Amino acid sequence: MKAIVKMPVAPLFSEPNNKSERTDEILHGWQVEILAVHGDFFEVLTDYGYKGFVGGDTLTLDAHPNYFQELHSLQVIATNFADIVAEANVRSNAICTLPRGSFVYALEILTDYTAVLLANKATAYVRNEVLQKPAKQDNEKLLRKELVNTAKLYLGTQYRWGGKTPLGIDCSGLTFMAYRQSGISIWRDAVFKEGFGIKKIPLEQAKKGDLVYFPGHIAMLADDEKNIIHSSFAKNGVAVESLLANPKLSQNILYCASPIFVV
Repeated sequence: MKAIVKMPVAPLFSEPNNKSERTDEILHGWQVEILAVHGDFFEVLTDYGYKGFVGGDTLTLDAHPNYFQELHSLQVIATNFADIVAEANVRSNAICTLPRGSFVYALEILTDYTAVLLANKATAYVRNEVLQKPAKQDNEKLLRKELVNTAKLYLGTQYRWGGKTPLGIDCSGLTFMAYRQSGISIWRDAVFKEGFGIKKIPLEQAKKGDLVYFPGHIAMLADDEKNIIHSSFAKNGVAVESLLANPKLSQNILYCASPIFVV
């Protein structure tokens, strides 16, 4: 059975209780498959193959049909946060605030606002400039630039284990979100996994936008000079750092990965 996240952010837990480890976050408008019911919690499978448990009050089975279709029917929040308001008016009350990467279904574009249908079927409004259509960038040079630019939007965000938003994000959450917003699915953890839109490469072949894997950690090359952008617990957040100036990191590189391009 398919369901849609109706809360701005739904924590994904390792066990069916909210005191267990937060392993991930899924955002408003994201689709999951319900595998089982455990009291007040659902065991779910995300569209990127990650399993966990979410509170039953975070999902809806009765969203608009377009939420259950391909992503091209939806629009994505493209700013760190966006107030969703009750009326198309700057003085209107905010119903909720959605983080970057959330999906909404656009109904009508007005002068300054777009009327949207939320996952709970409520009609609301969001400023036009915060929305964009999900699209996969198939030009390699532009994709690499886009990946790094998106990751840099999270600079200064605090470190949060299992986090995926500008409220808090971990190392694999950062790389996952940067790639997802460019239309590429990667594994959510700090390990390479076959079957996703990336391939392993040697470090000497790595370029801007490629992923760098360490024991228990993942980063992205921010340029071709071996600077990385990553979310680090030691630095309490997202920062750009030189691999050359940090032997502890540079000497512990396991492998790199690059996007797979279809020619």
